[in-house]
Amino acid sequence: MIRVDRKNMILSVKSGSVVTKNLRFDGLVVAGINCSFLGSIEAREVNLGKGCVVGGRIKAEEVTLGAYTSFSEIYADDVVLLSGCRGNRIVANADVRVAKNCVVGEILAGNRLLIEGNSRIGKMEARKIIAYG
Repeated sequence: MIRVDRKNMILSVKSGSVVTKNLRFDGLVVAGINCSFLGSIEAREVNLGKGCVVGGRIKAEEVTLGAYTSFSEIYADDVVLLSGCRGNRIVANADVRVAKNCVVGEILAGNRLLIEGNSRIGKMEARKIIAYG
């Protein structure tokens, strides 16, 4: 179930929902836990809850993925992955923050790449790479 607040430009997706088409919104997209997106997501800002699955691409200025979220590709300015996320590719113009136990095939960051804890990253490229924890 999808709710749209045009005044505040927020699109919210109820927990456990399945969205079968591509989603394009000029504002903030917020999804609850265990949502499935079979298509792509395009928005100004994307916040996904724990355990979401995105089959297509995510294109946004800011992306925050909850724990144990799966994705294929992210194209954004700033990206934050919480613990246990899995994906193929991240292309960011600015900063990327990766929490513990994440598995990502390739990360291309324009500025900084922050890796917290034990994560598995296939290929990484950034101006500055900081790994700690």
